[in-house]
Amino acid sequence: MTLPVGLTEDMRPSRTTDVVVELVTASPARPLVIALDGPSAAGTSTLGADLGVRLSASVVAGDDFYRDMPEEQRWALTAVQGVEEYFDWQRLRHEVLEPLRAGRPARYRPFSWLPEGGLEERWVRVDPTPIIVLEGVYTARPQLRDLVDLAVLVETATEERQRRLTVRGGGNEAWWPRWGAAEDHYFTTICPRQSFDLVIPGA
Repeated sequence: MTLPVGLTEDMRPSRTTDVVVELVTASPARPLVIALDGPSAAGTSTLGADLGVRLSASVVAGDDFYRDMPEEQRWALTAVQGVEEYFDWQRLRHEVLEPLRAGRPARYRPFSWLPEGGLEERWVRVDPTPIIVLEGVYTARPQLRDLVDLAVLVETATEERQRRLTVRGGGNEAWWPRWGAAEDHYFTTICPRQSFDLVIPGA
């Protein structure tokens, strides 16, 4: 599906999922995989949850696939290296996307965002519904695009994203510049705006 649609001045966040729903409804492809990609605090989780309800879709959170690695190793990565290493796209591909595209249930252990990190002991099951939504940064990366039918970029003003990150807190202020540098490289060099099928404002 290649349906480039840009932002319009009259498009409000409350209507952004309407655009995706209209495109998905018109597409005969099933299962159909939507990747809602965007930088931190752009609103991909909110839009993903909305689409999950409206389309009766299975929703997979990209945050569950933060790569499990020693913290000293993570801090040693450059921005370019971080794009490849922060996100465990290999696990997302093999444990989730490939079985779902084949009509089989997927099972995976999500990353734990508690201080000790690592993968959680619990398993998440994702059923092979006709529509699957991936949400979060790096979900439309090139290594997954052969399994993604509609790549959507969720854009939110930098000032608003920074405000949301500040409200969230979590003691990660020292980490944000490193994470942000990797996101900047990703959206500038790896997946620039024009590489997406659809661009919508964040919720």
